[in-house]
Amino acid sequence: MATEELLTEQFQFLGITVQKEVLAKCVSLCEEYDVDAETFVEQWMAFSLTNLNGAPPNLDSLDSLERKEFSKRADRLSAPVKDARTSTGTSVAVYGASVATQPDNEVLSKYIAVTPKRIKVEDTSHKRELTAATYSPKTGASSKYSTRGNAGTVLHSYGDDDLLQAITTPSGPSDVINVTQVPNHDGELYTKAMFGFELLPEKASIYDGHISYVSRHIMKKAGITESSSVRHKTQTEVTVAGRVECDADARLNPKCVVLQGTWEHSLSQAVPVDLDGLKQYSLFPGQVVVMRGTNPRGDKFLAQEVFCDGALPLPDHRADMINALQGNMSMVVAAGPYTTSDNLSYEPLKDLVAYISTHKPHIVIMTGPFMDADHAKLKDNTLAETYKALFEKLIDSLTELGTSCPSTKIYIVSSHKDAFHLNIFPTPPYSTRRKHPHVHFVPDPCTLNIAGIIVGATSADVLMQISQEEISLGMGGDKLARMASHVVSQQCYSPLFPAPPAQPTDAALWAQHAQMPATPHVLVLPSNFRYFVKEVNGTVVVNPERLTKGTGGGTFARLLVRVDGDARQVAAQVVRI
Repeated sequence: MATEELLTEQFQFLGITVQKEVLAKCVSLCEEYDVDAETFVEQWMAFSLTNLNGAPPNLDSLDSLERKEFSKRADRLSAPVKDARTSTGTSVAVYGASVATQPDNEVLSKYIAVTPKRIKVEDTSHKRELTAATYSPKTGASSKYSTRGNAGTVLHSYGDDDLLQAITTPSGPSDVINVTQVPNHDGELYTKAMFGFELLPEKASIYDGHISYVSRHIMKKAGITESSSVRHKTQTEVTVAGRVECDADARLNPKCVVLQGTWEHSLSQAVPVDLDGLKQYSLFPGQVVVMRGTNPRGDKFLAQEVFCDGALPLPDHRADMINALQGNMSMVVAAGPYTTSDNLSYEPLKDLVAYISTHKPHIVIMTGPFMDADHAKLKDNTLAETYKALFEKLIDSLTELGTSCPSTKIYIVSSHKDAFHLNIFPTPPYSTRRKHPHVHFVPDPCTLNIAGIIVGATSADVLMQISQEEISLGMGGDKLARMASHVVSQQCYSPLFPAPPAQPTDAALWAQHAQMPATPHVLVLPSNFRYFVKEVNGTVVVNPERLTKGTGGGTFARLLVRVDGDARQVAAQVVRI
């Protein structure tokens, strides 16, 4: 429903200021002709640019808009269906026009449809099928997906056996879980994107501030009180802080590691680093580290020890006693794409909705993309509807969950890979014209406070990004757990610098909304790596993998969090769709 506030917001997006009496007239037109605020402003702009050279609205111009646009459309929609009786008594259906009866049926049949009964037009708008409208012949569901024989199989389990047995217990209708989005350190939430306005000095200052902030946390955790310039010439052992970079137009290797210092201590100078004195390390471009070693000539730092853990302590899940979780909370986590690579029928999404409707979890987290810009059926230009219209249809398919499981809340994390959305990281939340009470759109990345349990989520494949650039020595152990630990220890959902070419990153938005405001209890990191659930420094990291893999089905994760006083337990399973 259109209101003065919504109309004002839509006009302000276009830089138009509208007087109050004009807004009242706009609201009345929206109510009379059943038009929402966004559609009304779009129609006004088209009318104004065509007839008024883009002038702002006033009462006279709105009357003209109503007369020329809305009234005509209303007349077309309300045109009656009239009957004409032929000499033989046959009923003739004529739409939108009145035709005089003629005895000559042969002449009449050339212009109108002669039928024994009145034609009935069935309203199928409420029966819209969850599939894309295309110009190409429909192929139906993927044969590989529809013939799979392992649907519902549990592939991996994590946690206590008692919790795993209760993981599928549906939520009750009276279960109310309080969920809020955690703001950044400045108390801001990511709601609107302003990007492309950064200047190089500002960009340099942003990254320098990040190096200073994370290095201070690393030094505090390691018990280090002082640091020197990376170019300080000394034969005694000193400590320096900076960001790892690559001194070559290629992948990072041990012979081209460079450490860039901060402006405060090093005037942002960089120094090559000799890693031969280290017994173990794990480094990647963009990583903020603190190193201990010597620099005899001032032109190369001989590292002896590396510190890189700047993670914040886990927050107290009982901090908000009123809304703190007591008992069990169930979650389902799924990552896009939600349709197979050979069609746009979205059969996996339908199956996921059916699973949610049956098991009724408290929280559902779905990460994009919903319409991958690289999907073959989107690139061949056969789609017969707009990308946004198809996305609205997908979200509408979730509305049935509001009836079957009213206590379930769905949180959808945006993705810069979606064809209909902004190609920028961090990515602002999706939006739809219809409002769904149980569906909430959040940005990528985002941090949620679910009844005291901090859950972090991103759509970006940060594990793969770091893995492709990391160099290590003597680390051993689990590589995937090490990749996930980098995200937590750097307090950043996307710590790689420079960012991958496929992930266009805005420095200002990255500094404001890609940092972790708190260390999550549960961290969702979807990846093309094999699914896993691991505990990393107290954080349970979940990679549900993808809901679809090529033309076949993929996996999703289900979790159960139990809080009993001071104790907090997490159990999880990875399930085949």
